[in-house]
Amino acid sequence: MQQNLSKYQVGDEAWHARCDWRPVKKLCPVCYGKLKVTLILGNEDSVTMPCDYCRVGFSTPTGEVEEYEHVIEPGLVTITAVELSISKTGTDVEYRDGCYVYRDDTLFRDKAGAIAKGEELKADLDKAQKTRVGTIKEDKHKKYSWNAGYHLQLAKRDRESAERHEQMAVLCKAKARTDGRSK
Repeated sequence: MQQNLSKYQVGDEAWHARCDWRPVKKLCPVCYGKLKVTLILGNEDSVTMPCDYCRVGFSTPTGEVEEYEHVIEPGLVTITAVELSISKTGTDVEYRDGCYVYRDDTLFRDKAGAIAKGEELKADLDKAQKTRVGTIKEDKHKKYSWNAGYHLQLAKRDRESAERHEQMAVLCKAKARTDGRSK
């Protein structure tokens, strides 16, 4: 008589260890929800400006950012098929729930087992993600000082332009009075 090689049979329920990459809203790591940042210049002057980090895609900062992270979400599945592959290297068992396929090492009788496996998966995925990402966030902070310098330069230019236009307006009024024209 053939020995039963699978842990689960058709119709059994099992907990699937799952760790998905999902967007999670978090407090902005630059302005901490205050919607603005203060940059201290080399001459000790400070400039307050809207936070560009949390306003991505919006006209005003939101105080929140959406970051993707690995989230553990075990799910209850019902086994609808069991597939066995027997070869010289051993026996592989795959379980199906409809069109979804699950490996033997990701299914558990209880939710606690699935959560523990999910935490292992998360640790491995987080480690791989940190290796890939490196210092991307730190690089984004570098542009704040450039942006502050740029906007200070524009503000100075606009002030000078406004002063020049006010002086021209005064001269035009004075010329109109001397020519006998009305204001």
